[in-house]
Amino acid sequence: MTSKTGGLLRHYRHWRRYREILNILIKNGLSFFVERLDLPGLPLYRRLRRGVVTREEDILNLPQRLSRVMRELGPTFIKLGQLLSTRPDLLPEEYIREFAKLQDRVASVPYDQVETVFLKEFGKPLDEVFEWFDKEPVASASIGQVHRAKLRTGQDVVVKVQRPGIERTIRVDLEIIAEIGSMIEQKTRLGEVYKISEMIEEFSASIMEELDFTLEGRNADIFRKNFEDDPHVYIPRVYWEHTTRRILVMEYVQGQKITTRQELREAGFNPLQIARRLVDAMIKQVYLDGFFHSDPHPGNLAVLNDNKIVFMDFGQIGQIDEELREKAADLVLALVKHNLDDIIKGLLQIGVIHGQPNLARLRRELSRLERKYYRLPLREISLGTSIQELLEVAWRYQIQFPSEFVMAAKALITLEAVIRELAPEISLIEIAEPFASRVIWKRYDPRRIKRRFLENVAKTTATIARLPYLAEGVAERINHGQVSLLVENKEFPMVIGALRKSVNRLALSIILASLLVAGAILVSMEPSSIFSRYHLSEIIFVLTLIHSFILTILLVFYSRD
Repeated sequence: MTSKTGGLLRHYRHWRRYREILNILIKNGLSFFVERLDLPGLPLYRRLRRGVVTREEDILNLPQRLSRVMRELGPTFIKLGQLLSTRPDLLPEEYIREFAKLQDRVASVPYDQVETVFLKEFGKPLDEVFEWFDKEPVASASIGQVHRAKLRTGQDVVVKVQRPGIERTIRVDLEIIAEIGSMIEQKTRLGEVYKISEMIEEFSASIMEELDFTLEGRNADIFRKNFEDDPHVYIPRVYWEHTTRRILVMEYVQGQKITTRQELREAGFNPLQIARRLVDAMIKQVYLDGFFHSDPHPGNLAVLNDNKIVFMDFGQIGQIDEELREKAADLVLALVKHNLDDIIKGLLQIGVIHGQPNLARLRRELSRLERKYYRLPLREISLGTSIQELLEVAWRYQIQFPSEFVMAAKALITLEAVIRELAPEISLIEIAEPFASRVIWKRYDPRRIKRRFLENVAKTTATIARLPYLAEGVAERINHGQVSLLVENKEFPMVIGALRKSVNRLALSIILASLLVAGAILVSMEPSSIFSRYHLSEIIFVLTLIHSFILTILLVFYSRD
């Protein structure tokens, strides 16, 4: 059985979906992609194609074509495109621009299907829980849709209901994406360098978390706790008694959507105060809490009458650990101070370098960026734009950043776009600088130093306590001959090769010497000998003498190396 046939058998469970993918790729002029990856169904495709040559225009406008393919393939691929649109360290600008246009909006699910989901989750009809339930959704996305409702206890709520069958669809698509990712990794240099399979695993884990609405509820609870002492931020509460893996019930908050500066003013709000509070809240999330809303666009934000900020939709949350927060703070301060050496140091500390980038050229390119912002007042510098440009430079020099860092950068870029609309006079980088300084100074907080010291003492004590057991284990393995020492010398294969050549030459020399002696003996034999009669002894002697002469010349020549 050929490998291709085996491949088809391995993918038989998803054959129908593979066929859809194949048709959409070919329809959008990506037949070269199908050929390159040898996707399942390729033999059939080749027969149907009947030798049609890929046209040059099929390769042109590739970002637009890929974006259209993702849109046609549905929710999982749309979310993949949205994720890629946040990774300028992985893709060129034209791809980022096209993938950012992908919208996760689909037709709503009929009300009877919503009732079916609710009945499966709670074992009772919807009207036994809600006094009133709006049959028309206020928002509809690929994973779920949101309805207004009122509990029998009187609270106004929003109910997020998962689309029927969406989990199975996404699981199938994720398996196919993983298989295609593995092919890309095996057959392309890009896939090998950037470890496509690892990124797909991370994406799969993220989207599977979105399918569990209880995780979104727990995210909201964490935000409520983080902002419980902040009078300027409000987080809706979760009604856990009515929340399951596929149903999320949260408090309905009657707020004003964050729209334009003029509309907010006309509605009696203070756009400048809203902008400052929003920036403070987001930078606190990123720099101090390490737990942040990764998509703070206007649709996920609202304001209450006293200019209090309301965050909504906690399905996409980012987390950034203390060490990475400190490195990010170092980078922001380096940007503010125009310190080129610290900018390069910050990039290399945060990112993972693939290959051997030309650091001298990297420095020159960053120097050009630094000159672009030099002498500009902070309020004229866009933090989002500068980070975006740094990520694009990183892509050109194969520096890959952790996904959580890129997610935080993307959140700040989204935030800056909102702030520019509300209060263009506010500089995000001016506000970010003191927060970054606070993160740096936290390194020298006596309580933190004490905690780190105690942690190190505990680890060291535990290691010392285990030493006798470790030593006993090593001694026992030595006694049983289970310990082996691996010695690697990069020059060893060359030494072995040279030794093999020398042995071969020595063996050839011995053979030729033997033949010379044998030829001399045969020459001295009686004329009646058969060797003398046909001059065989003379022939053997002469041939051996010639070979010996050639061998001597070769030995003299190679001895000069």
